[in-house]
Amino acid sequence: MFSDWSPFIWLAVTLVLLLLLKRWINRHVQGLSLLLVGDNDLAMFLYFVLFLPGILLHELSHWLMAKLLGVRTGKISIWPSKRRAGHQMRLGSVKVGRADPVRNSLIGLAPLLSGTLVILLIGDWILGLSAIGDILLSGEWPTLWGGLVAYIHVPDFWLWLYLIFAVSNAMLPSETDRQSWRPVLVFWGGVAVLLYFVGLVPQVPEAVAEWFLTAIGYLAYAFGLTIAVDVIFIVIIAVLERLLMTLKGARVEY
Repeated sequence: MFSDWSPFIWLAVTLVLLLLLKRWINRHVQGLSLLLVGDNDLAMFLYFVLFLPGILLHELSHWLMAKLLGVRTGKISIWPSKRRAGHQMRLGSVKVGRADPVRNSLIGLAPLLSGTLVILLIGDWILGLSAIGDILLSGEWPTLWGGLVAYIHVPDFWLWLYLIFAVSNAMLPSETDRQSWRPVLVFWGGVAVLLYFVGLVPQVPEAVAEWFLTAIGYLAYAFGLTIAVDVIFIVIIAVLERLLMTLKGARVEY
Protein backbone atom coordinates (compact mmCIF):
# COMPACT_ATOMS: atom_id res chain seq x y z
CA MET A 1 0.00 0.00 0.00
CA PHE A 2 2.90 2.34 0.80
CA SER A 3 6.05 2.12 -1.31
CA ASP A 4 7.93 4.81 0.58
CA TRP A 5 8.23 4.24 4.32
CA SER A 6 10.76 7.02 4.95
CA PRO A 7 8.16 9.49 6.36
CA PHE A 8 7.13 6.89 8.95
CA ILE A 9 10.77 6.24 9.86
CA TRP A 10 11.51 9.95 10.24
CA LEU A 11 8.35 10.40 12.31
CA ALA A 12 9.37 7.57 14.66
CA VAL A 13 12.93 8.89 15.03
CA THR A 14 11.89 12.50 15.64
CA LEU A 15 9.15 11.45 18.07
CA VAL A 16 11.58 9.44 20.20
CA LEU A 17 14.08 12.32 20.23
CA LEU A 18 11.34 14.80 21.04
CA LEU A 19 10.16 12.73 24.02
CA LEU A 20 13.72 12.45 25.36
CA LEU A 21 14.34 16.19 24.98
CA LYS A 22 10.97 17.05 26.54
CA ARG A 23 11.80 14.94 29.59
CA TRP A 24 15.18 16.67 29.97
CA ILE A 25 13.64 20.12 29.55
CA ASN A 26 10.84 19.51 32.05
CA ARG A 27 13.25 18.32 34.73
CA HIS A 28 15.92 20.94 34.21
CA VAL A 29 13.53 23.88 33.88
CA GLN A 30 12.10 22.88 37.25
CA GLY A 31 15.64 22.55 38.62
CA LEU A 32 16.61 25.94 37.23
CA SER A 33 13.49 27.51 38.74
CA LEU A 34 14.30 25.94 42.09
CA LEU A 35 17.84 27.35 41.96
CA LEU A 36 16.42 30.79 41.21
CA VAL A 37 13.81 31.00 43.98
CA GLY A 38 14.65 28.18 46.43
CA ASP A 39 11.01 27.21 46.94
CA ASN A 40 9.22 24.26 45.30
CA ASP A 41 5.82 25.93 44.91
CA LEU A 42 7.30 29.15 43.53
CA ALA A 43 9.57 27.14 41.24
CA MET A 44 6.52 25.35 39.82
CA PHE A 45 4.82 28.71 39.28
CA LEU A 46 7.83 29.94 37.26
CA TYR A 47 7.66 26.71 35.24
CA PHE A 48 3.95 27.39 34.62
CA VAL A 49 4.63 30.96 33.47
CA LEU A 50 7.38 29.84 31.07
CA PHE A 51 5.11 27.39 29.27
CA LEU A 52 1.88 29.40 29.62
CA PRO A 53 1.32 29.93 25.85
CA GLY A 54 1.57 26.20 25.26
CA ILE A 55 -0.65 25.38 28.26
CA LEU A 56 -3.32 27.79 27.02
CA LEU A 57 -3.26 26.26 23.54
CA HIS A 58 -3.34 22.73 24.99
CA GLU A 59 -6.47 23.25 27.08
CA LEU A 60 -8.28 25.41 24.53
CA SER A 61 -7.64 22.72 21.91
CA HIS A 62 -9.39 20.14 24.11
CA TRP A 63 -12.30 22.54 24.62
CA LEU A 64 -12.66 23.44 20.94
CA MET A 65 -12.46 19.83 19.72
CA ALA A 66 -15.10 18.80 22.26
CA LYS A 67 -17.35 21.61 21.04
CA LEU A 68 -16.86 20.59 17.40
CA LEU A 69 -17.70 16.96 18.23
CA GLY A 70 -20.81 17.89 20.19
CA VAL A 71 -19.44 16.87 23.60
CA ARG A 72 -20.44 18.89 26.64
CA THR A 73 -17.73 21.05 28.19
CA GLY A 74 -17.40 22.66 31.59
CA LYS A 75 -14.94 24.84 33.41
CA ILE A 76 -11.48 25.52 31.97
CA SER A 77 -8.72 25.89 34.56
CA ILE A 78 -5.36 27.46 33.67
CA TRP A 79 -3.43 27.43 36.92
CA PRO A 80 -0.89 25.11 38.59
CA SER A 81 -2.34 22.78 41.23
CA LYS A 82 -1.19 19.63 42.97
CA ARG A 83 -2.81 16.34 42.06
CA ARG A 84 -4.51 14.44 44.85
CA ALA A 85 -2.24 11.42 44.41
CA GLY A 86 1.52 11.69 44.17
CA HIS A 87 3.66 14.79 43.82
CA GLN A 88 2.74 15.68 40.23
CA MET A 89 1.38 19.09 39.30
CA ARG A 90 -1.52 19.88 37.02
CA LEU A 91 -0.95 23.03 34.99
CA GLY A 92 -4.36 23.20 33.38
CA SER A 93 -7.53 21.25 32.80
CA VAL A 94 -10.88 21.35 31.04
CA LYS A 95 -13.99 19.45 32.09
CA VAL A 96 -15.43 17.37 29.27
CA GLY A 97 -18.61 15.31 29.34
CA ARG A 98 -18.79 11.59 28.68
CA ALA A 99 -18.45 10.48 25.08
CA ASP A 100 -17.57 7.41 23.04
CA PRO A 101 -13.89 6.31 22.79
CA VAL A 102 -13.49 7.70 19.25
CA ARG A 103 -14.54 11.23 20.21
CA ASN A 104 -12.58 11.04 23.46
CA SER A 105 -9.50 10.01 21.47
CA LEU A 106 -9.89 12.96 19.10
CA ILE A 107 -10.32 15.34 22.05
CA GLY A 108 -7.12 13.94 23.58
CA LEU A 109 -5.29 14.31 20.26
CA ALA A 110 -6.37 17.92 19.71
CA PRO A 111 -3.36 19.64 21.39
CA LEU A 112 -0.93 17.70 19.20
CA LEU A 113 -2.80 18.75 16.05
CA SER A 114 -3.10 22.42 17.01
CA GLY A 115 0.49 22.57 18.31
CA THR A 116 1.83 21.08 15.10
CA LEU A 117 -0.17 23.59 13.05
CA VAL A 118 1.17 26.53 15.09
CA ILE A 119 4.76 25.29 14.75
CA LEU A 120 4.39 24.89 10.97
CA LEU A 121 2.84 28.35 10.64
CA ILE A 122 5.61 30.03 12.65
CA GLY A 123 8.39 27.97 11.10
CA ASP A 124 7.36 28.38 7.47
CA TRP A 125 5.15 31.44 7.12
CA ILE A 126 6.82 33.73 9.64
CA LEU A 127 10.44 32.57 9.94
CA GLY A 128 10.76 30.74 6.61
CA LEU A 129 12.84 27.98 8.18
CA SER A 130 12.00 25.54 5.40
CA ALA A 131 14.77 27.22 3.38
CA ILE A 132 17.31 25.69 5.78
CA GLY A 133 15.92 22.25 4.96
CA ASP A 134 16.27 22.99 1.26
CA ILE A 135 19.93 23.98 1.78
CA LEU A 136 20.65 20.76 3.67
CA LEU A 137 18.94 18.60 1.04
CA SER A 138 20.68 20.35 -1.87
CA GLY A 139 24.12 20.01 -0.27
CA GLU A 140 24.90 23.74 -0.45
CA TRP A 141 26.70 23.64 2.91
CA PRO A 142 28.81 26.82 2.42
CA THR A 143 25.63 28.91 2.41
CA LEU A 144 24.21 27.28 5.55
CA TRP A 145 25.86 29.58 8.11
CA GLY A 146 24.83 32.70 6.22
CA GLY A 147 21.27 31.43 6.09
CA LEU A 148 21.20 30.76 9.83
CA VAL A 149 22.63 34.20 10.68
CA ALA A 150 20.02 35.87 8.47
CA TYR A 151 17.20 34.47 10.60
CA ILE A 152 18.45 36.31 13.69
CA HIS A 153 17.57 39.58 11.95
CA VAL A 154 13.95 38.52 11.41
CA PRO A 155 11.71 40.85 13.49
CA ASP A 156 10.92 39.30 16.89
CA PHE A 157 13.00 36.22 15.99
CA TRP A 158 13.58 35.18 19.62
CA LEU A 159 9.92 35.72 20.49
CA TRP A 160 8.81 33.38 17.71
CA LEU A 161 11.47 30.87 18.72
CA TYR A 162 10.21 31.01 22.31
CA LEU A 163 6.62 30.41 21.16
CA ILE A 164 7.72 27.29 19.28
CA PHE A 165 9.54 26.14 22.42
CA ALA A 166 6.56 26.81 24.74
CA VAL A 167 3.94 25.32 22.42
CA SER A 168 5.94 22.22 21.46
CA ASN A 169 6.69 21.28 25.07
CA ALA A 170 3.00 21.43 26.00
CA MET A 171 1.40 19.88 22.91
CA LEU A 172 2.10 16.19 23.52
CA PRO A 173 -0.97 14.39 24.93
CA SER A 174 -0.82 13.69 28.65
CA GLU A 175 -1.53 10.32 30.25
CA THR A 176 -5.14 11.41 30.80
CA ASP A 177 -5.45 12.45 27.16
CA ARG A 178 -4.29 8.99 26.03
CA GLN A 179 -6.70 6.96 28.16
CA SER A 180 -9.23 6.47 25.35
CA TRP A 181 -6.66 5.60 22.70
CA ARG A 182 -6.15 1.95 23.66
CA PRO A 183 -9.67 0.62 22.95
CA VAL A 184 -9.80 2.52 19.65
CA LEU A 185 -6.40 1.23 18.52
CA VAL A 186 -7.23 -2.32 19.62
CA PHE A 187 -10.57 -2.26 17.77
CA TRP A 188 -9.24 -0.92 14.48
CA GLY A 189 -6.13 -3.08 14.74
CA GLY A 190 -8.33 -6.14 15.17
CA VAL A 191 -10.47 -5.12 12.19
CA ALA A 192 -7.36 -4.65 10.02
CA VAL A 193 -5.94 -8.06 11.02
CA LEU A 194 -9.28 -9.78 10.35
CA LEU A 195 -9.64 -8.17 6.92
CA TYR A 196 -6.06 -9.11 6.09
CA PHE A 197 -6.50 -12.79 6.90
CA VAL A 198 -9.78 -13.12 5.03
CA GLY A 199 -8.28 -11.36 2.03
CA LEU A 200 -10.55 -8.30 2.13
CA VAL A 201 -7.92 -5.64 2.64
CA PRO A 202 -8.76 -2.98 0.05
CA GLN A 203 -6.09 -1.27 -1.96
CA VAL A 204 -5.65 2.24 -0.63
CA PRO A 205 -6.33 4.77 -3.42
CA GLU A 206 -3.16 6.51 -4.56
CA ALA A 207 -4.57 9.95 -3.78
CA VAL A 208 -5.44 8.91 -0.21
CA ALA A 209 -2.03 7.30 0.32
CA GLU A 210 -0.28 10.40 -1.01
CA TRP A 211 -2.31 12.68 1.26
CA PHE A 212 -1.56 10.48 4.27
CA LEU A 213 2.18 10.40 3.53
CA THR A 214 2.17 14.18 3.12
CA ALA A 215 0.49 14.60 6.51
CA ILE A 216 3.02 12.25 8.12
CA GLY A 217 5.83 14.21 6.45
CA TYR A 218 4.54 17.52 7.82
CA LEU A 219 4.25 16.03 11.31
CA ALA A 220 7.83 14.71 11.12
CA TYR A 221 9.01 18.11 9.87
CA ALA A 222 7.27 19.87 12.77
CA PHE A 223 8.90 17.45 15.21
CA GLY A 224 12.29 18.03 13.57
CA LEU A 225 11.88 21.80 13.78
CA THR A 226 10.87 21.46 17.42
CA ILE A 227 13.99 19.39 18.15
CA ALA A 228 16.22 22.08 16.60
CA VAL A 229 14.58 24.81 18.70
CA ASP A 230 14.69 22.64 21.84
CA VAL A 231 18.43 22.10 21.41
CA ILE A 232 18.98 25.88 21.38
CA PHE A 233 17.03 26.30 24.61
CA ILE A 234 18.68 23.27 26.19
CA VAL A 235 22.05 24.95 25.73
CA ILE A 236 20.70 28.15 27.31
CA ILE A 237 19.12 26.25 30.23
CA ALA A 238 22.27 24.18 30.84
CA VAL A 239 24.51 27.28 30.88
CA LEU A 240 22.20 29.16 33.26
CA GLU A 241 21.88 26.12 35.50
CA ARG A 242 25.65 25.65 35.72
CA LEU A 243 26.15 29.37 36.37
CA LEU A 244 23.62 29.42 39.22
CA MET A 245 25.09 26.27 40.75
CA THR A 246 28.51 27.92 40.76
CA LEU A 247 27.27 31.22 42.16
CA LYS A 248 25.07 29.72 44.87
CA GLY A 249 27.22 26.71 45.68
CA ALA A 250 24.14 24.53 45.34
CA ARG A 251 23.31 21.50 43.24
CA VAL A 252 20.08 20.00 41.95
CA GLU A 253 19.92 16.19 41.87
CA TYR A 254 17.86 14.63 39.09
